[in-house]
Amino acid sequence: FKYFDKSNFDYIFHLAAEPIVEEAFKNPYSAFETNIMGTINILEGIRGNKKIKGIIAASSDKAYGKTKKAYKENSPLRGDHPYDVSKSCMDLICQSYFMTYNLPIAITRFGNVYGEGDLHFDRIIPGICRAIVKNEALDIRSDGTYIRDYLYVGDVVDGYLLLLKNMNKIKGEAFNFSSRDTLSVVDVVKKAEKILKAKIPYKILNIAQNEIPYQHLEDSKIKSIGWNPKHSLNQTFLQTLKWYRTIL
Repeated sequence: FKYFDKSNFDYIFHLAAEPIVEEAFKNPYSAFETNIMGTINILEGIRGNKKIKGIIAASSDKAYGKTKKAYKENSPLRGDHPYDVSKSCMDLICQSYFMTYNLPIAITRFGNVYGEGDLHFDRIIPGICRAIVKNEALDIRSDGTYIRDYLYVGDVVDGYLLLLKNMNKIKGEAFNFSSRDTLSVVDVVKKAEKILKAKIPYKILNIAQNEIPYQHLEDSKIKSIGWNPKHSLNQTFLQTLKWYRTIL
């Protein structure tokens, strides 16, 4: 924890995590250690450090678990499987450190974030881009019907900066961030085909395990302090694909 004592910064964005559901399923110990103990280590490192003005911690829509309705910030956090539970726990731990130690924390809950820089090709949008660049068939690990919010990374950055500016007002609060695109996996492929005006061959493997069929975030709370998604998949897919062409 000496690093935090010696460092000269005011705010922390806690983004570090095991972010892949399948990896957490294969190695739950590592996922729990990273997502839960990693969070505790950061919070312990700054507990009592009066120089820190705020920490914004990335939770997930997965923290809510399974439901047939849109998630609201006051919905119970009840993940079932390793990744989901790890995010439920780290989310609650952040709330505990605010309630107990008055640590200046805000929590973010996103759906599927996409854009330049994502090298996790099991995710659908990086997977589509790789299939296009390499002229390969796309493997869809699920049955293609799972519904998610798809939010461009630039809108995520805007959201974090907005929370940073409002930290004094929003300490202890959690915020959902939704998008203009709430789509099934197959719908994402069809949208990409429409943008490209070309077919994308794909295979539905239906091998995904422990996934949540429907996820959508209700985000009126963050909109009430001035955030709105500026980008849609229609607007950002080609520039995202352009980035993947430079690295594949």
